[in-house]
Amino acid sequence: HERVITDHFINEEVRDEDEIEEPGEIIIAGYGRIGTIVDRMLLAAGYKTTVIDYDSKQIDMLRRLGARVHFGDATRPDLLKAAGIDRARVLVIAIDDVDSVTQLAEYAVQNFPDLHVIASARNRHHVYDLWAVGCRDIIRETYDSSLRVGRSAYEALGIPRAKSRKMVEAFNDLDHRAMLEVADSYDPALPLEKNDAYVARVKEMRGPWEQELGNRIREILRDG
Repeated sequence: HERVITDHFINEEVRDEDEIEEPGEIIIAGYGRIGTIVDRMLLAAGYKTTVIDYDSKQIDMLRRLGARVHFGDATRPDLLKAAGIDRARVLVIAIDDVDSVTQLAEYAVQNFPDLHVIASARNRHHVYDLWAVGCRDIIRETYDSSLRVGRSAYEALGIPRAKSRKMVEAFNDLDHRAMLEVADSYDPALPLEKNDAYVARVKEMRGPWEQELGNRIREILRDG
């Protein structure tokens, strides 16, 4: 069968893919740290999900715990079709392999324009790669937890919780705007060290960003 990506599962044992008999309105590709939580949240809200993962040992363990997970390569168009991608409302891409996430997002965006694609990004530059292929709902894997750690550090230093939350919100707002400001300067075809236009743009904007954030943080500390 045609594949969306190059085979990166070479070390996996040979095993037939599961048949998907009752596709859900939400497809979750990848059932690791992120996919498991997303699936539980959606099921709790009454939504029907189709979960696909290629880690056979992980799947066997999760099935013993009662999880409904289908074994298969979620980057294969034929399996996605069997999962009901042409009728699905949402595709959550939470695969561990960075290139697979990007290429699956590109395939879904190009072929299913009515499908809402949510992709998990490894880091900031992976966000730019996903943005370049047309994905617009991108979540950085460790970003939210980093904000929570930062907020805890503020509180440990004696800053009241309400102010700490406002400071985190200020950081998050500026970081989001900063990424959008430089996204068009990033060339996904080039490695980071050769992305001269992107590097120049970040260097140009770093000073204004830091000044704006510092002013906002001091304002919160002063006035709340």
